[in-house]
Amino acid sequence: MADGNDVTLFAKLCVDHWKLIQRFTKAIELLPEGERARLSSQLRYSELQLNSLASEAGVKIVTFDGEPYGPGCPASADNLGDFDTEENLFVEKTLEPTVVHDMRTMLAGRVLLASTTTPPTGR
Repeated sequence: MADGNDVTLFAKLCVDHWKLIQRFTKAIELLPEGERARLSSQLRYSELQLNSLASEAGVKIVTFDGEPYGPGCPASADNLGDFDTEENLFVEKTLEPTVVHDMRTMLAGRVLLASTTTPPTGR
């Protein structure tokens, strides 16, 4: 990519495209089977294209579903305050992926957490 500003703009575009794919995936589930299969194929192709173009640009789109959460995770947790302790937390769902370029976080992701031992305290 040409410069840092171009990389940042591309990273933002990658995040928006990723979020669109996630929402479209949910919407497809509401369609009749025949349409679902055709649109699912188009969606898989779009996701492959996103990852291919990101790779060409030296950008990596990172999700954390199922991963342990702790200090140093390049994503902010929207519901961290729901837990009494930061121990035994894992990423239940990635809301926005982290975008990495040249081993540096360009855009931090957003996640929802769950605990392996205790339920959230609630807000």
